[in-house]
Formats: sequence, C-alpha cells, structure tokens
Amino acid sequence: MKKFASAVLACIAAGMLLCSCSGGESNAAASDLLKAALDNGTGFDEMVSVEGSDIKYTYDIDESWYDDFAASVAGNMAYAEEAVFVKASSDENVEKIQKALEKRLQSRKDTLQSYAPAEYDKLNKSKVETKGRYVYLVVCEDSKKAAGAAEKAF
Repeated sequence: MKKFASAVLACIAAGMLLCSCSGGESNAAASDLLKAALDNGTGFDEMVSVEGSDIKYTYDIDESWYDDFAASVAGNMAYAEEAVFVKASSDENVEKIQKALEKRLQSRKDTLQSYAPAEYDKLNKSKVETKGRYVYLVVCEDSKKAAGAAEKAF
C-alpha cells in the first residue's frame, strides 16, 4: 500500500510540474516570432524592418508600453504585407497595444480599399491577436499559416 501511495503521489507531482511549465509566460523573443512568420508566409518579398522609435510613428505605440518588439512592413506601401509582434510591459498595456494595432489595420484597410482590392482582401483576412502579453498582427496572402508558424515559436 505504501508503494502504491508513493506512486500516486509521484504521478500527481509530475503532473503538477508539467502543468506549471506549460502554462507559464513565454519568453520568446519578438524577433524569433517575426522570423517564424516571415519564413512561413507568402508575399513577404521586399520587407523593411521597423526599428527603434519608428514603432511610435508606424503603430502609435509608446515605448513605455512594451518590453520587446519586432516588425516588418512591405517596402512599397501599395502592398499590405506586414508582421508585427509586441511583448507588452504589463497586462494593462496589452489592451493599449491591441487597440493601436487594430487602428493600424483599419487605417491600412481605409487606404487600400479603393485602389488595391487584392491587398484590401489580405487585410480583411487578418486580425490582431494576443497570447499572454504578446500582441501581434500578420498580414499576407495566408496570414493564418504565417501566424500559426509564429505561435509554434512561443
């Protein structure tokens, strides 16, 4: 009976350890998530990195809102492709970043709707997503595939 009880306790302890590891906050680098998306997406041919303080200009995200970010946009603004991954500095900032990326997505839709229908369709198939403190947007021909590849890197 003692061996049985010990085995049961060992299984419970192992299960708790596995659950606590899988539910923790990811420490993935935003640049690794971006690379995974770009490597698995379509149409990411001529991308330009968004660096440093350009995040404020491009996405209207304050530098105090995030711990890490990586982003690339199409080199030609007539194309919709872009991918951005932002790790919020706090739970409160997740919502701020999400709203900023949603505003960016809507702005791009408004810009491309009338003169680039194919690009507008890409934007309509994309959405801002969150995972823990990470907020991200991936826009390309197959945004689900590209975002899915990044999600595996979390």
